[in-house]
Amino acid sequence: MMRLAAIIGVWFAITSAQAADIAIALTNDHVEVDTGFSGARLTLFGAVSGVEAPHAGAGVDIISVIRGPATQFQIRRLQKTGPIWMPGAMHAIKGAPALYLTNANRQITDIAPLPDQAAYHLGADFLKIHTVRGAGETPEEMQDGAHNEVFAKAFVTEARDAGLYRDRIGGVEFKKGALFTITVELPANTPVGEYSVAVYLYQGGMLLGRDEAELVVNKVGIERRIFDLAHDQPVTYGILCVVISLFAGWIAALAFRKS
Repeated sequence: MMRLAAIIGVWFAITSAQAADIAIALTNDHVEVDTGFSGARLTLFGAVSGVEAPHAGAGVDIISVIRGPATQFQIRRLQKTGPIWMPGAMHAIKGAPALYLTNANRQITDIAPLPDQAAYHLGADFLKIHTVRGAGETPEEMQDGAHNEVFAKAFVTEARDAGLYRDRIGGVEFKKGALFTITVELPANTPVGEYSVAVYLYQGGMLLGRDEAELVVNKVGIERRIFDLAHDQPVTYGILCVVISLFAGWIAALAFRKS
């Protein structure tokens, strides 16, 4: 009898977990960037269903992940050659998000189990950073996976120092009923492109539901025209830069000649 009651209890727990869900929406799914852009504040509104009166301390946890467009970076490690430090072989970081921000009501490591952190890349440490080794490495370094991982970790450290990768505790506020908001701060150096926004609902270490939205960051004004020209017509853009540089140099020479 007790065993039957235990099985029924587990069945009700699983049923309630499967019935839970989450839905989100952005106050603004377009961010415009110009020369005066100093960052932006985004607010995500969300609603939870299937969980009774979610609030802080009730065992309900929320994680949000904003992931920027995949891009390519280059990184070098300084090597000492005699008394001089010189840049070593170049490593290309490919497919890494240009911006990666997480918000959670508490430590992600206390919310989600390790398999989920790895599967959903919850936190910058769980991103899959692919590196392409550059010329100039020894055969031993070329075959050393740990050596390659050093560059991936160095890249994440640099991205964090630049404010492009950030894992933040806070910004999640539970409202009345089943509503909540998440406030996200975009840095001033936010790259342009298409972003994915994902929010995960956890309770007792179990993933109950997730929802996603899209965000677009665009340049506006003269910055947008220059950006489009540089990407759509790189040869024309290069020639124009050279012409402007020559013209500026000629003007400066005339100014100094008159003085």
